[in-house]
Amino acid sequence: MKRAGLDYWEHVDLRVWPSWTAFEAQLPTLGEPFFFSTKARELLWDAPLGAMEDIVLVFGRETGGLPAELHDRYAGRFLAVPLLSPRVRSLNLSTSVAIAAYEVLRQRRANGR
Repeated sequence: MKRAGLDYWEHVDLRVWPSWTAFEAQLPTLGEPFFFSTKARELLWDAPLGAMEDIVLVFGRETGGLPAELHDRYAGRFLAVPLLSPRVRSLNLSTSVAIAAYEVLRQRRANGR
């Protein structure tokens, strides 16, 4: 992770939680959560991400995604990155994160923010 930040670390507000439980307890104070899954029915570009002040984008492991209990608990908060071909199961995690982050920026710009 350090290498990925290159010389931008002084501009990053990095926060680390000791566990998922600790993070989830803080989630309401961080922003509106959106979870990403290949199983989601709503597509990323159909969610009103640019209209919200603070949002949290949550991604699972590249090999297994997010646990089933999160799918149940946050059922209306799951989004999928659109895939053009039914032969493609999913995208690389870093690619998915970049697509989602830039979609938020695109929507915010379209909303004049």
